[in-house]
Amino acid sequence: MNNKGYVMSLASFFLILPAFLLLMVLVDLSTNEAQTQEATLNSHEVLGVATDLETNLPFIGREVIRDKSLEVVNSGIPLSNSRKEVKEEFQNRMDKYCSKYADKGVFVECIILKVDNSYDPFCVEVKSKITVEKGTLKHNVNLTQNISLTNGSFPIYDPLPFVKCRGHGGATINEERISYGSSLANYLQSRGIKNYEAYENATSPLSIKKCPYDPYILHGNTNELVNLKNCIDNGFYHESNDGACFLCRMEGKGICSHYGMETFIIPAPTISPCMNNSSTAPSSVDHVIFNDTGHGTYSGHPILYFSSENHYFSLYLDNSHRQKYGVPIF
Repeated sequence: MNNKGYVMSLASFFLILPAFLLLMVLVDLSTNEAQTQEATLNSHEVLGVATDLETNLPFIGREVIRDKSLEVVNSGIPLSNSRKEVKEEFQNRMDKYCSKYADKGVFVECIILKVDNSYDPFCVEVKSKITVEKGTLKHNVNLTQNISLTNGSFPIYDPLPFVKCRGHGGATINEERISYGSSLANYLQSRGIKNYEAYENATSPLSIKKCPYDPYILHGNTNELVNLKNCIDNGFYHESNDGACFLCRMEGKGICSHYGMETFIIPAPTISPCMNNSSTAPSSVDHVIFNDTGHGTYSGHPILYFSSENHYFSLYLDNSHRQKYGVPIF
């Protein structure tokens, strides 16, 4: 090959080189773009899974609390450690829920760290840690969520009466109320409580519902105690420094050290007013009636809140609860 041939070959090489370099750049850009798109898709999927878990945690938690309370309602046997047992069952259900993502190539883990009281007695607080991984992406988040105990379409039953009346005839469910028959009177009699007969055939609310008459003095400052009657008819619960929290109710405790709740236990209607000022019976508040730790069951005087034909509906309230609910002090 002469010099002219070498020059032509070299010239051809330099003409081809830019095209080759451009091709390499385009291939690299295409690869980077594909990797970027994959990372973006993975990122969206990872965050979507984390959001899905965060959204569904309270619903699964409510199911666990409902099912655990139903165990107590049906058996009358309290949980030995409600926080531990709810946490363990919650973890089991979250493990099952997370496993469904394995087929999608996503590692998902939700660790239930703690189940305990919330600042709101009508909620249970749950702390958890969520981990979601796909490829090189990893997302961690620590959550503190409140699980509501009040939901009309998803009722959670109060287990305490079923524990206390077990062995005394047993409480039963009658539509949306707890019917005691003779069991509550028997329970009070077994503790030596005077005038236990007032609670023969008594009733109380079945599911946890927060009272809307707040402040609570609104119960008594209406004509003919209409708000008090509406509260009783709807089976509302109230915040209470003395009443047991829901987790302790599942352990069969009528009182506890936590900020809790209370509701009225309603004596059966009578055929006469029974408004003798000297008549007393255990105060018609559940934590008073179910406080079997000492002298916590104290008496109240009757207050007539409704009458119809020959039926008279009364509560027995001590002065402390009369003041709380805005009804006249005795």
